[in-house]
Amino acid sequence: MAYSDFAPPRRSRRRRRVVVLIVLLVIVGVLALAVRYRTERRESIDYLATAEEVALLHAEMADQLGTLLQELGQEDRPTVVLRLESLAADAKDSSSRLEELVVTRPVAEAAGLMAVAVSSWSDGIALLDEAIVAILDAEVGDLSADEDLRAAFEMLSLGDRAYEMAVASVAGLDPDIVSMQFPAVTYTTGEYVSLYDAVVIAERLRRLGGLSETRDVALSAVTIPEPVSEGVGGVWAIPFSEELALEVVVSNTGNVVVEKITVIVTLQQVGVAEEVAPLGQLIPSIEPGQSERLLFENLAAETGIVYTIDAEATIEGGGDTTDDNSFNLVFERNAE
Repeated sequence: MAYSDFAPPRRSRRRRRVVVLIVLLVIVGVLALAVRYRTERRESIDYLATAEEVALLHAEMADQLGTLLQELGQEDRPTVVLRLESLAADAKDSSSRLEELVVTRPVAEAAGLMAVAVSSWSDGIALLDEAIVAILDAEVGDLSADEDLRAAFEMLSLGDRAYEMAVASVAGLDPDIVSMQFPAVTYTTGEYVSLYDAVVIAERLRRLGGLSETRDVALSAVTIPEPVSEGVGGVWAIPFSEELALEVVVSNTGNVVVEKITVIVTLQQVGVAEEVAPLGQLIPSIEPGQSERLLFENLAAETGIVYTIDAEATIEGGGDTTDDNSFNLVFERNAE
């Protein structure tokens, strides 16, 4: 009697395939979890490393801001404003750095608190910049900007509290992903705590007249060639030349940038009522302490005739605080 080879039932073969498939799925799942764990760990470490760098930056900025408030009155307005604007820009950049990072599950709580801290510091510094400028420019008796100063200090204080909670959250994380020591950061407490008093700072600002905004230009001018002597009636003699020109120097003697300065030169024959069209040039802007030089050439003044020449510089919108922005000369050109 002959027997055929044993063949397992189809049901048994299907069971084996199912078991093999399950085993493969388990292996793939374990591998995926392992990869995800390694990725999450790396991203967590990256976030914490960047957060520490941002915290170190704010530790330096807190010291810089405290020093600025402490030294109010020792620097001119442009320097103070520039320092505030620089701090505000750095704070905004630090907030952007954190926003670009991947926040993983392990660091989610710390990241949320860190985001509150950094954004509060950034908003506080920006508002402080605006408040200080507003107080400096306010009319006598106008205290409306004091509230903005108080709000700025409160925002900085909120950032301090959120950061303290963020550091506490980091301390509770797995030591394997925390390889750094977060620095102590505080704007409104510690060494400079007494400076974060809105009433005190507002009063100090109001007493610092040198920091108030001053828009002022001064003008000086000289003819080319220059006058050589003053005659009867204050008429200056200008030696003979082929051409006559007026060189004008406009200086920004204020403490803020002035824009759109118009310089008008008028040459008028003495004793003649007929008006002469003035000459004009525009200076786009002048930085504090800087000057711009203009040349008005080919002035139509004949020899042997007495003229008056006037030059005046005006700022768009007015605001010039002194009367040194004009020039006048009565002269006569000598014949050859």
